[in-house]
Amino acid sequence: LDIYRKLRPGEPPTKESAQTLLENLFFKEKRYDLARVGRYKVNKKLGLHVGEPITSSTLTEEDVVATIEYLVRLHEGQTTMTVPGGVEVPVETDDIDHFGNRRLRTVGELIQNQIRVGMSRMERVVRERMTTQDVEAITPQTLINIRPVVAAIKEFFGTSQPSQFMGQNNPLSGLTHKRRLSALGPGGLSRERAGLEVRDVHP
Repeated sequence: LDIYRKLRPGEPPTKESAQTLLENLFFKEKRYDLARVGRYKVNKKLGLHVGEPITSSTLTEEDVVATIEYLVRLHEGQTTMTVPGGVEVPVETDDIDHFGNRRLRTVGELIQNQIRVGMSRMERVVRERMTTQDVEAITPQTLINIRPVVAAIKEFFGTSQPSQFMGQNNPLSGLTHKRRLSALGPGGLSRERAGLEVRDVHP
C-alpha cells in the first residue's frame, strides 16, 4: 500500500487496486517486457533457470524473491548465495555506468511504446462510444477513430528528444549521426542529473 501511495498519490489505496497496479507494472506481457536479453541477464545475475530456453519476458514471483534475497545478502556483506538447484551465485555491486549493465533502446522499441500509448487512447474512445451508441447501428467505422494513434506517432517524430534532423554537412557527418547513442531522453538521464561519473569517459 505504501508503494501504491507513492505511485498514485491522489487515489485512495486499497489492497485490490495496489495488487492490480503491481501486476500491470511488472507481470503482464501487455504492459511490461524484459525482452530476451533482459530475461537472460536476470537469469544470469540471480542464477535462475541457467541453460534453459527463455520462454517468459515478464518478471515472476521467483525473480522477486531471489532479488530480495540477493539484496539482503549484499547488505549483510555476504559474497555468495546458493539458489534452488545448488548453483552458487556471486553477490556483488554493479557499476551502473558500465556498458555491460546498460541496454540500448532501438528506434523500433521507442515507436512501439508510442503506438501502445495511442492504441490505449483509441481503446478508451471505442469503449466510450460502445456505451453511448445504439447497438443496432454500431459499425467499425463509427467506433474506431485512428487519430489518437496517428497523433502519438507524430508526437514522437515531432517533439521527442531522440528524434533529430540528421547532420548533412557531408556523408561522414550523416553516418556519424546515425551511429550516435544517447543516455538522455525519456527513461534516461536529464542534463541536470547527469553527474561527473556519467560525463567522464568510461572504460
